[in-house]
Amino acid sequence: MDFTPLIDFILPIADWLQGYLYEIGLAMVSTLLVIYGSDILGLIKKQIGGVQPFLRLTLFIIFCAFGFAFLTSFLTPLITGLLHQVDVIWLPLIILVTFYAIGFLARKKGFI
Repeated sequence: MDFTPLIDFILPIADWLQGYLYEIGLAMVSTLLVIYGSDILGLIKKQIGGVQPFLRLTLFIIFCAFGFAFLTSFLTPLITGLLHQVDVIWLPLIILVTFYAIGFLARKKGFI
């Protein structure tokens, strides 16, 4: 079976996607943080629950401002690096399946 027409269709899409891998990785990470952010904050609340209210508020603000920013800036290059390792012919499929998996997780958590 000749897959040349299919490959000719996929390659321009994959080449176009390669220019946006950082943004795609950022979208994946930020969407996962939206889905699981409340779970992460719940864990943090348990850890700092017995501290003075002012200190608890300060730690909460610091984690929200810097913790999520750190997670985003740490995980995005990792995801982007993984996407760069995917063979170009499979890249559109991998991205599509990954976003569908993230959507499934969002649905499971009640966001959809």
